[in-house]
Amino acid sequence: MLALLAEELARPVLFLVLGTALVAGVVRGMAGFGAALILTPVFSAFYTPAVAIPALGFADWLMSMPMVLKSFRRCAWREVLPLALAAVATVPLGSYVLAAASPDVLRIGISIFVLLAVAALASGWRYRGTPTMPVTLGVGGFAGLMGGAIGMSGPPVVLFWLGGQADAAQARTNTLAFFGVSALATMAMYVVNNLLTARVIVLAIILMPVYGLGLFLGSRAFRLLPERVFRIIAFSLIAAISVATLAVAVV
Repeated sequence: MLALLAEELARPVLFLVLGTALVAGVVRGMAGFGAALILTPVFSAFYTPAVAIPALGFADWLMSMPMVLKSFRRCAWREVLPLALAAVATVPLGSYVLAAASPDVLRIGISIFVLLAVAALASGWRYRGTPTMPVTLGVGGFAGLMGGAIGMSGPPVVLFWLGGQADAAQARTNTLAFFGVSALATMAMYVVNNLLTARVIVLAIILMPVYGLGLFLGSRAFRLLPERVFRIIAFSLIAAISVATLAVAVV
């Protein structure tokens, strides 16, 4: 383990990854999502997706635990639970895809989906009424598939909740609670598919201090932002990072 740690710390590209991890942590702490969308393309450019995605997922899972546990006490479980259970059901398929194939096609697909969804939300459209159970289960299932395959369960869930009537604080709390449940299932399936290797754990350990600092700074910034500013930042980040993700996947 120590030899692996020394080997990874000697890589010059690691400092670029760590800088990106700090930004990703700030965004995750502020918005409750977005870390994978920022860090996965950069991380995957220097490490294989089968290494980068589980490492980020493991680091995020551990470092986000205090916020997640707090969200469990404040979230609307009637909204969170159906979405989370649907995600848990599809995570095994997603993690199998990550272990067996390249996620490039999936990354392109989700980037296009997010760009279209952000365009709809930016136009002023909001979800009216109570979401039906089939829609909720569909969104949760798609999120679980994407989370297991490319570590990006956030976009469908965030767009589902931020486009509705809940305020920014409630949407963020629900999102964190959802991630807390779905991430546990994802980590379990990464173990089953032999993706949570010693190298992955070492990289996660290296990421955690920098990423944790970003989470702290982001959580502080969230309290200072009005809801309207939060929504603009959230949608802008999703759109910008989706373009970057799409570009990385295509090139």
